[in-house]
Amino acid sequence: MTMTNVAPRGDTVLRSVLHLADLAPHAGGYQWRLTDGAAHLHLDTPDSPPTVLLGVGAVLHHLRVALAASGWGALVRRGTMPSDPTHVASIHAVRQQPTPEQVAMAAAISIRTSDDADYSEAAVPWTVLRRLSSQAASEGAELHLVVDHETRVRMLRRSKSLRNAGVLAVIATNDVLAAGAAFSAVLLMGTVWGLLGCRLPMRPQLARAVVGPDLTPQVLLRLGYPRT
Repeated sequence: MTMTNVAPRGDTVLRSVLHLADLAPHAGGYQWRLTDGAAHLHLDTPDSPPTVLLGVGAVLHHLRVALAASGWGALVRRGTMPSDPTHVASIHAVRQQPTPEQVAMAAAISIRTSDDADYSEAAVPWTVLRRLSSQAASEGAELHLVVDHETRVRMLRRSKSLRNAGVLAVIATNDVLAAGAAFSAVLLMGTVWGLLGCRLPMRPQLARAVVGPDLTPQVLLRLGYPRT
């Protein structure tokens, strides 16, 4: 038998990584359609709530990371179509060499856990927090740390945790899909650095006081090391 070095089709590669994209934190309300060599992401309804759009942004980011680790880049075209207001984005796979960071983040997809249990009191180093902030910025969002103690306590009142441990941060941007992508990026990079991460219920008034008047708070995120 003669072996040939035939590169897989882009749609074949997309199909192989969609299950990894679906491991992103999301509230459902979307579906994939594979046509014309591309993956098309659709909402179930054109008037989907922000929680669904946030999850869709995270799913798109997971897909990009999974493709990168497979040696492919993602050409993403966002936007609805006049004939289909449920259409969110079209993704084509293009050949691209992954970075070590992308490979590490892709490996984190399958091992990431979301747990609002007791976190360790061990401090998260500023070097790690800066890396997480950089990930959010690369997706068009800002990561704002909650440093005021009283604000932290009030934000944690809806948490299951019995201890005031870990880091609280607010992801802020005026683009909800970008917020979802930033959420995904921060969670995956946090996992690479050994952190747990979970989304907490957000009180908008408190969150706006943290991020300021120019951006919309989208996600309240808790990060920290697991208690051993």
